[in-house]
Amino acid sequence: MKKALALVLALVLALSMAVSAFAATLTELKPAVVPDATTKLKTLNTIALSDPTGKVANEFIAGEGGTYYVVLDFTKEYKDVVVTANGAVSAKLVEFDPEVYTSIGETYSVVRADGEAVEAALVAKYTGGAATGRTYTDAKTLCKYFNDDEKTTQYKVVCDQDIVLIELVIADNFSASYKEGTLKVEAKEKQGEKWVDVAGKWVIIRDVTIFEYEEVKYSAANDVALVAEAGKGYSDYKTALNGYGTKYDSEELRKAAKATVVSTTAFRAIEGKDLTVAADKNNYVTIYDVAKGQKGVNFELYGFDKMYDAAGNFLGWEFGFYGDQVVASDFVITLKPQITYYELRESFKLKVEEDDIVTYYLLKDGKVAQEITVDYMTVDLSKDIELELKGSNSTLGQYELVLAVDAAADVEENPNTGAESVVGVVAALAVVSVATAAAVSLKK
Repeated sequence: MKKALALVLALVLALSMAVSAFAATLTELKPAVVPDATTKLKTLNTIALSDPTGKVANEFIAGEGGTYYVVLDFTKEYKDVVVTANGAVSAKLVEFDPEVYTSIGETYSVVRADGEAVEAALVAKYTGGAATGRTYTDAKTLCKYFNDDEKTTQYKVVCDQDIVLIELVIADNFSASYKEGTLKVEAKEKQGEKWVDVAGKWVIIRDVTIFEYEEVKYSAANDVALVAEAGKGYSDYKTALNGYGTKYDSEELRKAAKATVVSTTAFRAIEGKDLTVAADKNNYVTIYDVAKGQKGVNFELYGFDKMYDAAGNFLGWEFGFYGDQVVASDFVITLKPQITYYELRESFKLKVEEDDIVTYYLLKDGKVAQEITVDYMTVDLSKDIELELKGSNSTLGQYELVLAVDAAADVEENPNTGAESVVGVVAALAVVSVATAAAVSLKK
């Protein structure tokens, strides 16, 4: 599961504020579905700036990291706008471009470049209405008519409102607890003949979704996998505010996205027991004898995806866990990527007429962790591969499955473990590791 994949936020509401504060909406930018892939058009999905707990004014809970937008009330006139942000967010003023963003309700007019009004006869020739208060598309069409009619370029489209657009970047969060930031907007608003100081402040929460406390205890006690249903997770932020009250559990808490986090509190309740967590329906993590003091862990998984270098050459497969929390005891990761042995071989474009035994190399965090040898004379090519990765007192990790045909000559014993390590693979895959590290960095 890639970071790019996330929750689509689609609530459409408006924030009403007092005279001395901004009226604004918070929006998320996502690509529009359009026939022409080269178009710059993007869509703004408006969501509410609301506080469901009633405890913090002007609160926004982000379901995912990414780029959002605050649009000031364009029925009012502002100047000297200043934006500041801290914590898990950053913000800046950006220009509203109708060629880049879809309409947010603004209107447009056609005017002469020299400021003179458009002749009534010219307006009447192409439209029964005025050359003002139109949609951007209609205003562009009308502008072209005017310029073509006079064989000139003096007519142009202008927006009827002064739109103040603020780009808000919320950092992604693959930790085991929510992160917080703030956004403050200050400006002067024209009220009658006066300019009045106004301000708006928002608390921005980048939440994570946790497994419910009792369900974690039940899974550990009954040796069954802990599985999160979509829409049945618990907001870590709301839990921190409200606790685990019965009413809140049933009516409010269990509405967050699919759970990915086992909290520190839940781990404390199952110390010394085993726990299996289903990262998704095909991939599991089993932690043995949960250690005392085990901190929360985010089990969000990404992959399995093909890696390519800048020239488009195939490098291997990548997958792993976004979180970098340490699991303090022994654990086993069982991965079923739904890739057959045939698909694996073909992805590397291998020819096996002369040598039917192929060794693949599994790297964890850029270092060789395991060799996987496949005898293509005996293996069932239609069978899905299955990986079992063991760890102890380490992160769940980020992995690459690669092929290095010259590695066999460079096998030596690892002095720390007594196991074989592959020096040649590390050297040969230096470029792969750098490229992959960059890719993982982009995911985060």
